[in-house]
Amino acid sequence: MHIAAHPAVGKTEAEMALEQIDELQERGFQVKTMGADKGYHCEGFVRECLEREIKPHVAQQTGWKVKGLDGRTSRSKGYATSQVSRRRIEELFGWLKTVGGLRRSRYRGVERTHMAVQFCAGASNLLRMAKLAVNGPPGAEVGA
Repeated sequence: MHIAAHPAVGKTEAEMALEQIDELQERGFQVKTMGADKGYHCEGFVRECLEREIKPHVAQQTGWKVKGLDGRTSRSKGYATSQVSRRRIEELFGWLKTVGGLRRSRYRGVERTHMAVQFCAGASNLLRMAKLAVNGPPGAEVGA
């Protein structure tokens, strides 16, 4: 997962997401799908994803049609998987805000806020790894 803090003004979340996709592709990752919430359900974001040959798995707003997002996308198995993964990622953001204290930044400047986000995300990963070490992966038998 790629997590970063960016300035709150100047660019939309969708524009920043596209920049992050481009950055990942420059680093050699093959991005094939993009899961996103309802805030990304707009024609510009969907069009840009399709131009990059990325399937936009965007949570759809009812009653709002966007060219490029139709039933073929939302009925696929990959779309359902992306939406489940997106929910798990949103849980991380909730943890960062409540436990990590990032609901409101204590720091001035993007660099310091970015450092705090990275630190808290690392702490979350350490907790998850500790739970896996004790309990094993989901669905695995422990102590068999």
